[in-house]
This record gives sequence, C-alpha cells and structure tokens, in this order.
Amino acid sequence: MVNKKYSEKYNMQTFNAAWLQKIRDFIATADVISCDVFDTLIHRKTRKPTDIFELVSEQIIHENAFPRDEHLIVSFPTIRVYAEQKARDDAFVRYKHWEVSIKDIYDSFQEITNCSDEIRHYLLEKERYWELQLTYPNPIMLNILNEALNNGKKIILCSDMYSAANIIQNRIEHAGYPKNLPIIVSCENSCSKHDGKLFSILKKKFPYGTKIVHIGDNVHADVKMAQKNDIPSLHFSYKEDIDRIFLSHIASTEENLVNSLSHGIARYLLIQNEGRNVHDLWYLSGISVFGPLFVGYFLWLINNLKKNTFSKILFLARDGYFFHKMYQKWAKQLDLNTPSEYAYVSRGTLLYPSLSDMNWDRLWYQFGGKKNKSLKEICEKIGLPTSLYLKKTTECNIFDVNQEFESNSSLLHKFFVSLGPDILNESKKKRDIVSKYLRKFIPDHDSVALCDIGWAGNIQGSMSRILRTSGDTTKLEGFYFGTFPWSEMNASIYDTFHGYLVNGDNIQDYNDILLNGGVELLEFATMAPHGTTLGYRETETDINPILETSTDDQRMQKLSSAIQSGAWDFANAIMEILPVLGEEEFITRSWADSFIDFVSYPSIHEARTFGVVTHSDAPGATCNRTHLISTPRSSDEEDIEYAEKRSFWKYGFETLYKERCK
Repeated sequence: MVNKKYSEKYNMQTFNAAWLQKIRDFIATADVISCDVFDTLIHRKTRKPTDIFELVSEQIIHENAFPRDEHLIVSFPTIRVYAEQKARDDAFVRYKHWEVSIKDIYDSFQEITNCSDEIRHYLLEKERYWELQLTYPNPIMLNILNEALNNGKKIILCSDMYSAANIIQNRIEHAGYPKNLPIIVSCENSCSKHDGKLFSILKKKFPYGTKIVHIGDNVHADVKMAQKNDIPSLHFSYKEDIDRIFLSHIASTEENLVNSLSHGIARYLLIQNEGRNVHDLWYLSGISVFGPLFVGYFLWLINNLKKNTFSKILFLARDGYFFHKMYQKWAKQLDLNTPSEYAYVSRGTLLYPSLSDMNWDRLWYQFGGKKNKSLKEICEKIGLPTSLYLKKTTECNIFDVNQEFESNSSLLHKFFVSLGPDILNESKKKRDIVSKYLRKFIPDHDSVALCDIGWAGNIQGSMSRILRTSGDTTKLEGFYFGTFPWSEMNASIYDTFHGYLVNGDNIQDYNDILLNGGVELLEFATMAPHGTTLGYRETETDINPILETSTDDQRMQKLSSAIQSGAWDFANAIMEILPVLGEEEFITRSWADSFIDFVSYPSIHEARTFGVVTHSDAPGATCNRTHLISTPRSSDEEDIEYAEKRSFWKYGFETLYKERCK
C-alpha cells in the first residue's frame, strides 16, 4: 500500500484513516464480506506465529515441570515446526491434501519424540494458552466488521489453520469481535484457500449472483486464489506496512526471542493505542527503540543486584529517574526488596569538590566539550575569578581572558596546573555541604549500589573521594549503561564499576556507536522532568538541591518525557509476560539491537528530528547547549567537515549531509 519510511507527513493517524477508507470503498457494494483471520482480524504480540513455541518452551523450563525431559522441552520449538510439516506430508501421501488438525500435529510430535501423554497434553495446553494471551484485534477490521453488520452485510471467515472452528471462534470473540461469526477452516474441509478449493465451498454457501468480496494478508492464498475463483479480493498488508514504515529498526533486528517479543509488543502498542500520540516520532521511538533498551538494562540491573547484598540502591539524577520508577513498580515482583532512593547530583556539583589532588584529567571533565571556551568563562564556572590571576595568565601566554580555546589547549593545561594549590583550596571549601548532602543517602561503612547512565565513572568516583576525605569506607558499586576504558581513572578499592552495553576494557564493541551519538541520544532519552543540579542550599533542618530552570532544557525535558511515555508503555506490556517466563533467561544485550540500528542508520526524518535536540557541552548549567547535529554553513567540503567534527551524532550527520547507504 505504502512504499516509504516514516515521515512527518505520513503518521499512524493518516495510515489508519487511509486503510479504513480503502476497505470501506472496497466493500461498499458487497453483499458478503469474507475475511481471513490471522494477521487480518487478529494479531499476535510476537514477530512470527512460530515464536509462540519459544514461549511455551521457556515457560515450562522456568516451571521446571519436566526436569527429566528438559532436552525435549528445549527442543520443542524446532520439533513442533517439523512435526507440523511431517503431519502435512503424511496427509498428502494418504489423502492427497495437506490439511491437518492440531491433533494430527501432536500425534506426529509424539511419534517423533516418543513423549508421554502428560507432556503432550501439557505442551498443547501451553500453546493454546499463549495463543489466547497474546492475541489482540486489528482495530481497522474490528471497525469494518461492526459497520458492515450494522449495514446489513453478511460476514464469513475463511482460515487456513490447523485449529478447529470453535477454537478460532473463541479467540476472535476473546479479542472483541461479534459472537457466532460463521467460519470455514481448512482443517475441517480437507482443502484450503492456498489451493483455492476453500473459496469454492464459500461460494456454495450463498445464492448465485451474491456479490462476495474477500480481505486477507497473504498474496497467494487471499488474493490470487480468491480472484481465480472470481471473488474480488483486497490485499490487507497492514502489518507488513507498519513494520516497514514505522518499525524499521526493530523489524530488522536479529531473530531471537527477545527481539521477537520487542517487535511484537512495539507493533501491538502502535496498532492498539489509537487514542495516544502514536503518530508522534518521540513516542514511537520510545516503544520501539528506547523501551526495549531500558527493559534490557533494568533486567540486567536487577539480576546483578540479586548477586550481592546492598544496604540501599541509589538512583542518581537525572539519568536514573526513569529506572527508579521501574524499580519502585517491579522490584518486588522480581523478588528484590533492597530499599531505594533518588539523589540529586550532577558532574557539575561533584567533580570540583572531589579534587583532593591535582588531577588534570578529572579537572578537564569540569569544562571539556566540543565548544571552545574562554579562560574567563571556565574560571567563573569553577569559582576562580580571573582578576586575581592576571599575572599568571600572561606567564602562560594567555593575553586575553576572553579569548576562546579548545578544551585540550596546552595553554589552559599550563595555566590550571600552575594554580594547583588555589584550585584544591576552593575545592575543599565546596566539599563540606556536598558531603553533608551525600550523608543523607549513604550510610558509613556499608555497601551501596548506584544506578546511573555511566561512561567515565566521574560521578561515582567523585562521590567516593568526597566520602573518603572524612574517613568513610563505604563501598560503592555502580551499575551503568556503559563504562569506557578511561573510567579506570576513578578506580579504587572502594569502587566497582559494571557496564551493560560496554564494560571498561572487557566489552568494547559498541564504543564507536556510543561515542558518535549514542551517549548523547541516551542521555536525552533518560532525562528526568526536572533541571540539572547546580548546587545545594542548607537550612536549619535539611540540605536541598538547587535545580536549574532553563527554557531550552525544559523543552528537552518535554520531548524526553514523550519518549519515556512510550518506553513506559513498552515496559508495562513486556513485564506482563516476562515474570511467567523467568526474567533470568532474558539477561542479554539483544534488547539494545533496535537502539544500535537507530543510532547507526537513522532515516532522514529521524536525523532531522533528533538532530535538533540540544545537549549540554560540559558539566554544570545546561543553558550552554549545542545541537546533536551541527548544520554546515555551506556545501563546501571544508564547511561540511567542520560541522561534522562539531556534531555529537556523526551517523545522523552523515545521513543528512553525506551520501550513505546501509
């Protein structure tokens, strides 16, 4: 129907409206509407129908129902597919047709495996359970059928399926369709739509001259064979169009159970949430890109927290906000009862007070970034008025404090190293109130887990150094989306770092993707609905964070919250399924596949939309923000190269300004 990727001019609302009108026009003069069932009237919350067999296997293994036959249960998905094909082959040899019932399939399965009747019945029961649980209606077809019935048209269902008519009827009624719709099913008629003979049976049910039309998703069975029997047909490519137009990243991920569920749930949310902003690219990326990633990280986090005993888990602002919400809702359901809190911290408030020795690498993180900065701007940020150090500036060959430098300038390095004692003195002055604030959350001589986005380990390292200056021996163990090799500069006997996507020197295969836009996109998507922490204010009874209020930052918060709305819907839907299967089987980085594809191969519309997102260029106030993709001043090669260098999201830049194909 449609042959293009998602664009701002073609969203889910117009997509549904176009399909609704197309079907109304098609059935306008019909007396009888024949409909396919699976992937036409109803869908499953998996990528493919056969993925249901994987769920059956996973659930029974998790239940430990047949420990002596675990090898058989593990092999069930493969054998189940083979058993169906063998049953069809046997039917053709005996009866010269390929149609079989579910009983025939399980007879074949039992013959192949020699399994007990108990296992056979249990497997069949679980297959039917998951088929029913994961079925949902197509809202377009539900609307069409109800309208048609109200207009006096007759409805009949035609399905090539091994399930009996009464089983299919139960499923479509469970999905919300009208009761007692007549069904012609292949396994009960020894013929199919695929061979065209089921349409002959259909035509005989109505008087000659009755105008019958058919709607279905299979090009051969529903379109070509219907037309061969002189029945006008409409190819209902709704599901495949959605995958191609709206879910291209998640639809292209590797074939495994995690990606099947992620794909199926994202499609389900897109199809079912007609009243939500599913036409919005932010929400769409939440359900199909960031939602799976967030769930994967959360399951990994829970799994790691269970391995040790912590007095508390501390979720750190701002990137830990969403995961604190997840923890509050699902931790107990996943058998974890460690107390949790949310602490307002930032690199800007912790890095400088943590300088107990003159470490240039740590100091650099206080003002480093892509944008050039003046010495005056940097000194004001860390609380050192340049007016007191004019002699030092000239000694370091800096003759204008307003002159802008690259953050790795040797002149800046020389200047700040010469101010070592003064810097450490200012650091000590700022440390006391920060230490008091941290003491509200972190008990002395204990073990505390931290949840944050990660990367260089600066926040955990800063917290640890601030605590140790007062003789504290609290052990901090951080669980992050990723840690880069240079997080080693924050290592100590009191600190342990773990990364989900990348992990220091151990796992680095996603480093390039994260360092060329992935980090900034993740930090944007995890942004809490409040400003960054600028400092702390002490009252007689408490110490409270001072939060920034920036118009641009608030605009980014609003966009981020739309992403998180989609991610939350995804998490809610997937968490209804995973506990039954055992979440420990889903600790994998496959949850990140859609995100990796999104960062690496964005569409033009995605690059344009997310490219204007702004990101703080350095720790502290976020009012000094730059776009993820810089716009070249001209089409000259030099200007393009300069803009690319200044862009955070290199892959997005290439999509917009360079010829690049997947």
